[in-house]
Amino acid sequence: MIVQLRTRRLTEEQLRDVLARNPRDAARWISTAAQAGFPAAQVVWGQLLLDGRGVDRDPGKAFTWFEKAAALGDTEARNMVGRCYEQGWGVAPDRERASEAFEIAAQAGHVWGQVNLAQMLMRRGNPTDRSRCFALFKAAAESGTSKPHLKAMNSLARLLEEGWAGPPDTASAAHWYMQAAKLGDHWAQYNLATIMFRQGDHEAADQWLRSAVAVSENGFRRRIASLLLARPEMALRKHGLDALAHCAEGMAPDDLYAYGLALDEGLAGPCDAGPAAALFKAAAARGHVQAAMRIQSKNRFGAIRRLAGRAFTVARRLPGSLGLTQSSREKHNES
Repeated sequence: MIVQLRTRRLTEEQLRDVLARNPRDAARWISTAAQAGFPAAQVVWGQLLLDGRGVDRDPGKAFTWFEKAAALGDTEARNMVGRCYEQGWGVAPDRERASEAFEIAAQAGHVWGQVNLAQMLMRRGNPTDRSRCFALFKAAAESGTSKPHLKAMNSLARLLEEGWAGPPDTASAAHWYMQAAKLGDHWAQYNLATIMFRQGDHEAADQWLRSAVAVSENGFRRRIASLLLARPEMALRKHGLDALAHCAEGMAPDDLYAYGLALDEGLAGPCDAGPAAALFKAAAARGHVQAAMRIQSKNRFGAIRRLAGRAFTVARRLPGSLGLTQSSREKHNES
């Protein structure tokens, strides 16, 4: 395999395929190819070091390998140099150097470079950057259908919806949301649903929200749950509750508690105390302090209600219930 790596240039994608098919030996092979000076191998080796996959995690060494590959003209490596500067992976955070690296990658047509540069321009908040930001997202959105292209489509739609490069254009925004939504992007599905709901197409909005919750991961579900449960429309709040239900299936204590709280407080319908109590119990069993405190509070409140009920029952059975005999009631009424 080492001979093969030295006689033919493999792409990053091919090297990752090697890693997937033979993870036990692939890290050693890729390390050998990286040291032999192959940029594609240097990028993948850097990513392995950054993630700690099959090797000890070492962001500093990862950054060094990305820099080596970038110096040899690899645009993926240049983009990763930007990411390291942006996130502080193995190097002190430096937004200016991150932007410079993304700029080089973007100029070479690297889609993630275009997307990352556009996002940095968005965060900078300078109105003069808006047209460049729009152009970068548009170029990336129009050039393919992979993950960075979908991110670009969704971001381009947002800029159109909010009027970043001209008057708000809901129709064009819906077009780009639809393109990404059809390809499975859950944020695009969510954003498209909000437009459709505002326009009165509640059935289509319902379908896209169901799809967004079903195909996404829990990080996304938690974010849209809080957004949807804050809406005044019950139809939308029910989708927020559904998102929490999907999260709770993973049995993480915070997710169990959040779903139980939404049921207990009736955020998307009548209070459902029974299932809520079961969720609090499951969360508490996994060490969730707030769930345990809520159970204790409910137990104390329940005990107080039972005592009050018994006292009332006893009082009703006593002569002169509640301290008022018939004659005393008459005297009270006469006074």
